[in-house]
Amino acid sequence: MKENNAQDTRTLMLSIARKHFAEKGFYGASIDSIVKEANLSKGALYWHFSGKLDLYRAVLKGEVERIRHIMVPDQPEKPEEREGLFIARGEQLIDAMMKDQLWRMFSVHMALESIRGNTEIQDLNRLISLSFVEEFESILMRMYPSLKDGAGGLSLKELIRIFENFIAGLVSNVGTTLSVDEAKRSWKFLVIRVLKGGAPYAP
Repeated sequence: MKENNAQDTRTLMLSIARKHFAEKGFYGASIDSIVKEANLSKGALYWHFSGKLDLYRAVLKGEVERIRHIMVPDQPEKPEEREGLFIARGEQLIDAMMKDQLWRMFSVHMALESIRGNTEIQDLNRLISLSFVEEFESILMRMYPSLKDGAGGLSLKELIRIFENFIAGLVSNVGTTLSVDEAKRSWKFLVIRVLKGGAPYAP
């Protein structure tokens, strides 16, 4: 298999697999349906992937890279730009998700598979979460040294998980029970409150 053709075949399979996993979930999608739509043989698929889970991992890696490309800054920003950096990147992520329904559906299906007890996908979820937490822990410690020990009784890792869980909620609700503008306002509020703090609202 020539290198260019092999790469084209892999890209095609990942694109079609992404659609099938997004629409049907891990269990609902089948290798047969994916290779049929791609007009390829199973042998071509197994040349690139050892099986369905390996294919799913590759699709998931692409989804993770989409988030990382938007959310992870390439270099430190000036102190006065720190809040704006995270607010703007969160807004970009919301816009990107609204334009890509498959992205949102894939994320929701992945959560459902974990809830159903698919241990392989649960493990993938944990690894991804750990990777993001460690990456953002390093970023926030560099940009906000005062957060090294956390805030409000929470560790820095726990603060990062607040953002992580908030994004997961946006994926499920933006465009349905939550408008894009509401999602962006909520994201801005969270960033400012967590990173800058403020007086309590309740007396």
